[in-house]
Amino acid sequence: MDRTRITGWVAVAGVAAVACEGALLHLRVDETAQTTIPAGSVVEALLGDFGFDGFTDLDVTDNATLQNQGVAPGDIATATVVQFDLVVLDPPDGDLSFLDALEVFVDAPGLDEVRIASLDTFPEGQGTVSMVLDDVDLTEHIVSESLTVTTDARGGRPDQATTLEARFGLRIGVTTQGACNAVRGGGDASGARSAAEAQP
Repeated sequence: MDRTRITGWVAVAGVAAVACEGALLHLRVDETAQTTIPAGSVVEALLGDFGFDGFTDLDVTDNATLQNQGVAPGDIATATVVQFDLVVLDPPDGDLSFLDALEVFVDAPGLDEVRIASLDTFPEGQGTVSMVLDDVDLTEHIVSESLTVTTDARGGRPDQATTLEARFGLRIGVTTQGACNAVRGGGDASGARSAAEAQP
C-alpha cells in the first residue's frame, strides 16, 4: 500500500478514535428545493408562502451525508443554519426585485415555529441572494424527522413566471457512530475518511 495512503488512514483513524471518546464531528448537510411564482400585474400583491415542495415534511436525518456516516437521529447533538440562498433559475436574466421582504421559518410536529432567515433588500439585476441568518438551534426540529420550511413573502408579483431554487445548508454536530464503527471494523472506511474531511 502507498505510504501516503497509510499515513492518511492513520490520521483518519486518530480523528475517528477521538470522536469515539465523546468529541463531536461537524458535518455540512445541504438541501435544495424549487418553486415557480406565477407572473402577475404590478398591482397584484405577493403574500405568504412560496410553496417549496421539497421542503415539506423534510427528513434531514435521511440526507445521504448523514446516512453515509451511519448517523442516527439520536447521534445528532447540534444543528445550526449556515446558508439559505435564493437563486433565480428562470428566466435567465431574472431577479428578485419584485420582493419587498422575505422571512423563512421552520416548524415540526409538536414544536414551535422558528424563524431562521430574513431579508428586506432585493436589488435589481441580482439573481442570487443570501439571506441574513438567525442564530437559532434547530436540533429538536432536525431529529423530529419531519421538518417543514415555509416562507412569508411580501411584495408584488414578477412580470414573468419565475422559477426559484432555495439552497438550505446546515452544520450538524454528531457523535460519529459511523466513524467509530469503521475504525472498529464494523463500517465503511471511506465513510470514516469523509467524516474526518468534514471537520471545520
